[in-house]
Amino acid sequence: MKKPNKRPTPAFLEYASDMLANREFRLLSLAERGLLMTMRYECWANKCVPSSPSEMSTMLALSELEVTKHLTPNVLSFFHQSGLNLNCPELDKYRENLLAREEAQSRGGSNGGRATQRKNREAKAIIEGNLEASLEGKVKPLNRNELNRKEIDRKST
Repeated sequence: MKKPNKRPTPAFLEYASDMLANREFRLLSLAERGLLMTMRYECWANKCVPSSPSEMSTMLALSELEVTKHLTPNVLSFFHQSGLNLNCPELDKYRENLLAREEAQSRGGSNGGRATQRKNREAKAIIEGNLEASLEGKVKPLNRNELNRKEIDRKST
C-alpha cells in the first residue's frame, strides 16, 4: 500500500517558561538568544543548519560578522555537529515522537476500520441468511438508561 505524501509537522511546542528556566539559555546575551532561536527555527524547517559561519550567514540572511561574533560555545551547546551541519537533538527527538504518535494513530485507525468492516460483513450475512444467527446477534443489548427507566403504558394515560 502506497503512503500518501504527508506535509511535515508545521510547528513544535515550546513553553517559554521552560526555555527561560534553562540555565544555558539564561547565560546567553540577547544577540546570542536571537541567533539560537533563528537556528532552531531553521533546524525545525530544514532539519539542520550549516556549521560554517559563512554558509550559515547566507542561509539565515544575517551578516557573517554577526554570526561569527555570536556563534559562541554557549549557543553551540544546544546543537550537535553532524558532518558539515548542526542539528538540534531536542527538536529531532520531538519530531520523532510526533511521527511515532501519528504512525500509531494511523495503525489504530486502520485496525478499527478493518474491525468495523468485518462486523458489517457479518451483520449483512446474518440478515441475508447466509449465517446461522444466534439470539445474541439479533437482539441489541439495552444501554444503562434503558434498563433503569420506567416504561409508560400508552393505554393507561
